[in-house]
Order: sequence, then C-alpha cells, then structure tokens
Amino acid sequence: MLTPESIPRVAEPRKQVSGRTVAGYGFGDFGFNLYATGLNLYLLYYYTDVLGLDPALAGLIFMIPVIWDGISDPLMGWIATRTRSRLGKFRPYILFGAPFVGLSFVGMFAAPVWFPDQVVVASLISHLLFRTMYTVASVPYSSLAAAITHDSQERGTMAAVRIMSAMAGGVVTAATLLELAKYFGDGNLREGFVMAGLLYALIATLVMSLVFFTTSEKTVAATQERLTTAQTLAFVKSNTAFWLLCAASFVGIIGSTMGGKALVYYISYYAGHPDAVSTIMPLGILGACAGIPVWTLVARKYSKRAVWIMGGGGAVMGNCIILALEVTDVATLSALAIFSGVCGGSVAVMFWSMLPDTVEFGEWRSGVRDDGILFGLCQFISKAGSGLGVGMIGLLLSFIGYSANETQTEVALQGIRMAAFLIPAVCSLGSIALIALYPLDALTHGRIVRALLWKRRKAGA
Repeated sequence: MLTPESIPRVAEPRKQVSGRTVAGYGFGDFGFNLYATGLNLYLLYYYTDVLGLDPALAGLIFMIPVIWDGISDPLMGWIATRTRSRLGKFRPYILFGAPFVGLSFVGMFAAPVWFPDQVVVASLISHLLFRTMYTVASVPYSSLAAAITHDSQERGTMAAVRIMSAMAGGVVTAATLLELAKYFGDGNLREGFVMAGLLYALIATLVMSLVFFTTSEKTVAATQERLTTAQTLAFVKSNTAFWLLCAASFVGIIGSTMGGKALVYYISYYAGHPDAVSTIMPLGILGACAGIPVWTLVARKYSKRAVWIMGGGGAVMGNCIILALEVTDVATLSALAIFSGVCGGSVAVMFWSMLPDTVEFGEWRSGVRDDGILFGLCQFISKAGSGLGVGMIGLLLSFIGYSANETQTEVALQGIRMAAFLIPAVCSLGSIALIALYPLDALTHGRIVRALLWKRRKAGA
C-alpha cells in the first residue's frame, strides 16, 4: 500500500509557473465554457420549446452526440499524447481547433433553420459535428495542465483561475444567450439563436487562442515509447486514484446535469417565473466564482478531498431546503442559487486540481505516464454521465406528460421538482461517498513527484 513513508525524500523542485501562464491558461476556459454552458442550459430547451421536438426525441438527439463525445475523448487523448511537434503535444490543437469549434457551434443552431424539412437529422448531425470539434480542442486543453507543472499547489492555483474563468463564461452565457436570441431574432428565436451563437463563437475563438500564446509545455513525460494496448490497459487499471475521482465525478455529473436541465423548467413552470430564468441561472455560477478563492485556501490547509466533501454536503443541504419548503419566490430561489453555487464550485475546482495529480500517482504505481489517455478517459466518463443525465431528463419529461409552452399537470410539475433537486441531492451524496476513498493528499503527492524526478535524473532522463 502506498504511504508517504514509502516514498524516498528528495529535494523539492522549483516552482515553474508564471502569473502570465496561470492567467492565460485559466482564462482559456472562459471561451470553452461559453460553449459548454450554452449547450448545457439551452440546447435541450432549444430543441423542445423553439424547434418543437418531442422531449424524449430531443433527449435522444442530445444524448447520442454526448455518448459519441465520450468515445472520441480517449481517442483524442491518445492522438495528442503521441503528437510530436515543435509547438508541443497539446497547444497546437487548441490554436488550430478553436475556429472549427466556433463554426460548428453556430451550425448547431443554424442547421435546423437551413433544413426545415429535416430538422431531426440536421439537429443530430450538427450536434455530433460540434461535439467532435470541441473534443479536438478541449481534451488537449485539459491535458495541458499536467504538462505545464507537476507541483500540486500550482495546479490548484491554475485550476482555481480556470474554474473562475469558466464560471464567468457560464454567467455571461446564462444571463445573455436567451436574451440575445430574443433581441437578434425580434420574435423569431430560431434565427435569434443563430446570431447569438455567432457572437459567442467570435469571442470564444479569440479567448481560446490566447492559451497557445501564453503557455509552454515544460514537463517531460517519463514514457516516450509507444505503448501496446496491454501496457496502456495495465497502466490505467492500476491507477486507483484516477478511477475513484472519475467515479465520483460520474455520479455527481448525472445529478448536476439533470438538475441544471430541469431548473429551467422548474423556474418557468413550477415557480411560474419564466422571465426570471436569465436572472436566477447566473446567480448560481456567480456564487461558485465567489467561493472558489475560499475553497482554494481551505484546500491548502486541509485537503482537496475534504473540500470536495464539505462543498458537496452544502449543495445537498441547499437542494433539500428547496424541496422541503417548496420554494417558488424569486428572492428565495436567488439566495439559494447563490448558496448552492458556492458549495458546488468546490467540487469543480477540486476535480480539475486533483485530476493532474492522478497522472503522477499512476506513473508511480505502473512506471508508465500517458497524460492524454487519462484526461481523455476522464472526459469520456464525465460525458457519459452527462449524456445519461440528459437522456434521463428527456425521458422523464416525456413520461410525466410535459407539454412545451402550456400549463403543466400536477404530475408534470412534481416530476420537474424531483428532477431539479431530489435526484441531484442523491447523486451528490453518492459522489461524496466515493471521493472519501480518494488516496492522495498534498504530502503524498509531493513526495511522489520528488521521487519520480529522482528516478528520472538517475536514469538520465
């Protein structure tokens, strides 16, 4: 069993990351999350309430590309890890992939408008294309963190800036996408979403490109030779820290996906405040942004695992309060959205801080390092959870008799309420139980890193 005492003591490596790199890398997720939040909050709504698709069919159109996204993530990780160029392994994909991500994002909203007689097919193909392009850029972006530095605290700082930037992008999207679609469309939301998507694509492309110009890949991978399939599987199988982190993320994402999708319907139909959607939704993201610096400091004093548990527990409590009180007024919903956001932000920042740490853990256990495979697999698992969550909410809406833009039955309203709060609370509890078993802390990871550096120097790496 791996313990801090089993790891040799060697000199601590020098810090590697400048403020420019931290800011440039972290701000990149502002651009990525303009897309991700637009997708997660409004695409299902676009399918059901703008295009008029059946909720079950809409959920299927959403779920299939997410599953494909998950399959393509490990493949992209494998490709990126084996890339050899003077620009690096990961950075070129971010730079050259960014414009294509933007074009495909616009295409998701435009294709059903351009092909009105083939709305289902156009929606599915355009969504698949976007997910593919997003993978090309996002998997290398996530993998890049482990190639910039191997210091756990520096990764924590980078993750904090990244998540704050992502949350800022989420706030902008949650607050403006629907409103911009209404403005540009002047009553025609189909055309309005196309124009709003184009504006978002221009901004996101510029922001994502900054990552390339402000970062460099300094960490040399321990395993340079090509791995056989058997070696790769053995490498991944032995990394218990990675699997526990992914399992906790998978369970949590199912709940958060269902809750996030259902919240739009809860505010509009159960609470009866459709005009408040663009006001309440950003507040949770703002709360997450506000809480991230605090959680980062708490993690340094205690552990990343402890912060995950504390924040996840708080999110469960917030959901239970809304369930118990059957909250419908805008003021209380807004306050609880902020509270839940503060708590939920802890999980997001800790996940992206803990994931690079599992790279060294796996290298220590197996002697093999393959950053891209791990990050690709993790995104596959995360997106599988997201796809399952979307599919479940689509089926649930159909099962409870949801009817777009109409007065809902009591059964439908209660189903929306359970999907928005009860299911996320149960999933959060499951996520907490899994992360409690996570084996790494700052002491253990730090000694692993120093031991690996010692091994590399000894081997002449």
